[in-house]
Amino acid sequence: MNQAIITQFNHISFLLIYEEDELVECHPLMEKQSLQIGNIYIGRVEKVVKNIQSAFIRLDKDHVGYLPLNDTPAKILNRKLPKGLPSIAENDLILVQVEQEPQKMKQARVTGNICLSGNYVALDLQEQSIGVSKKIKDTTRIKELKDLIAGQSNSAYGCVLRTACEHASNEVILEEYRHFCTELDQILHKGEFERKTGCIKTGRPEYLALLSEYGIERLDEVRTDIVDVFEELKAFGIDAVFYDNKDYPMYKLLRLETELDRILNKKVWLKSGGFLVIEQTEAMVVIDVNSGKSIGKKNKDAHILKLNLEAASEITKQLRLRNLSGIIMIDFINMQKDEDKKQVVKCLEHGLRRDKIPGYFVEITKLDIFELTRKKVRRPLHESLKV
Repeated sequence: MNQAIITQFNHISFLLIYEEDELVECHPLMEKQSLQIGNIYIGRVEKVVKNIQSAFIRLDKDHVGYLPLNDTPAKILNRKLPKGLPSIAENDLILVQVEQEPQKMKQARVTGNICLSGNYVALDLQEQSIGVSKKIKDTTRIKELKDLIAGQSNSAYGCVLRTACEHASNEVILEEYRHFCTELDQILHKGEFERKTGCIKTGRPEYLALLSEYGIERLDEVRTDIVDVFEELKAFGIDAVFYDNKDYPMYKLLRLETELDRILNKKVWLKSGGFLVIEQTEAMVVIDVNSGKSIGKKNKDAHILKLNLEAASEITKQLRLRNLSGIIMIDFINMQKDEDKKQVVKCLEHGLRRDKIPGYFVEITKLDIFELTRKKVRRPLHESLKV
């Protein structure tokens, strides 16, 4: 059973994802007034730094974002871009959307490809492109979905049909598609005539965006004890369950305080008696695998392999749970056989595929350190919970 729970603890709201009663994702939710993923801004280009191929964009009086110059070109609002000049210039007003939260000393990343995403479709400014989720395998349904969008008179925007479309009615899909087309029209129209920097559209509440990223169709239940959230979920057509036991709050039922202490602890014990030590440095995440109390009675190589496979499986779970990203270096217990190392790599890759955030195995270095990378989207859990 897959379950999403939205609750509060210590004045912080959390979205928690459980799979088979195991906590697999923990998201502290930002305050609504904060800079969040999905917000759309009219921004002013403060500086173009060509040696790092980025432009710094003033979003409002409090926030600056950075726009990679090799990203989708932003729509310039104050002038027509001369033919043959692909880059923006300082003081240009441009339309951008936040796609990555600010992290430590790094500003939020923004993109010029404005995107609106719902349960069934995601629309962007890539003209007339139509894509279908790779998780939909039925070729007949894929063709039907593409024809459905291609036949619309207002199909000027790029469209990706999400996994939930596979079993949804065409009428429901078209209703959401047309709604987003109208919204994009209004956003572009407002951008043409507004001359002040600032937010012109806030993204959906963060928990709704996270639920959508996870896949609402994958959830068996959504539960909350927050009245406003329950009402919002109903308004967005999500059938939620309201928990109304004031004598025993939900965070106590979930043992959330204990769970957070466990997640934030740099030591993670394995069932075999071994343990991981997870350290977040400025440059990367470093993970050390230790044998601890784990004792192999007979074949030493087989015992080490078994322990490393258990560690590899747990590491991919911890990356997702703690939302660790960037460069990840893992020091497994030394293995002599190349075949054993390959098995550990396969285990890591299998675990990474279960994560909605893209992650990849890179290489085994000359010092037998296993290198991974995981895309940075939101701040790691330990940063989000800093007071």
